[in-house]
Amino acid sequence: MIANFFNKSTPFGKLSVVILLSVVVITNVFSSEKITFNFIFFLEKIAILFFLLLNLFLIHFITKRNKLIKDNIYDMLLIVIFTAMFPDTTNFSPILISHFILLLAFRRIYSLRTSKSSKEKLFEGSLYIGIATIIYPWSILYLVMPYAAVISFNKRTVRNVILPIIGFICPIFIYGTYLFLTDSFKNLKNLFTFNFSFLNYNSLQLLIPLALILGFLIWTIFSTTIKIITVKNELKNSWYLILIHLILSVFILIPSPIKNGAEFLFLFFPLAVVFTNFLQLVNEKWFKDVFLYLFLAVAILRYFL
Repeated sequence: MIANFFNKSTPFGKLSVVILLSVVVITNVFSSEKITFNFIFFLEKIAILFFLLLNLFLIHFITKRNKLIKDNIYDMLLIVIFTAMFPDTTNFSPILISHFILLLAFRRIYSLRTSKSSKEKLFEGSLYIGIATIIYPWSILYLVMPYAAVISFNKRTVRNVILPIIGFICPIFIYGTYLFLTDSFKNLKNLFTFNFSFLNYNSLQLLIPLALILGFLIWTIFSTTIKIITVKNELKNSWYLILIHLILSVFILIPSPIKNGAEFLFLFFPLAVVFTNFLQLVNEKWFKDVFLYLFLAVAILRYFL
């Protein structure tokens, strides 16, 4: 039933996703231990909801425009479920801002599959990654993405190799100049803070969703990848880029200085694309329902742990 409802991209389906995300954000607000009801508090939560909706529709735009998924909204539903599983992603943080800027970069990078304005896309995508790096330094790992796209979409030229570096350096140079003029270079040493302790992941609130996602990812990614790369279609080259995106998103979690679940926001995009493609390849409707209901159940259960 649920799989059939989200199997088509309809206005009512998208409205349902918006309502679900709003419920998740409101639930997270009232489940918080420290609540101070005032105008600033409500303004901040409304801004966060708007920001999350912007992220949600931007991801869907990227996936649909670049034909990473078919005409459905499984990706939107999955992102809402992931948000419920990791409620700290709904808090205002550098990760939230950095992720949005990275989505602007991904929009340009995935669109390299077409032959239009390749140089501009490489430069702009890398520029956004540079800005995201200033906000959340470990975003620098995504600088691999433009080069992965150059290889995947067969756009290997000397100019295309140089452009991402130039685009990335531009905001970094401007930021460095600002630090120099304000005598704040000492702040640079605090940029790349890291934490290799994973004790927080022992909490059932994080462990159960992680176990579910990891289990299904290992089960689905190999079969889905084999089916996609053995068939000549438009997704084949983009799929290699999705896999690189997923790997980089895992690597960005490892040194994350604060491990409270907010860092999993970087995984939402590639995970949603992988799971959506898996659901598209499944013929049994009952299995799709079981898959989605199981994820929904764990998302709800997380609030009672």
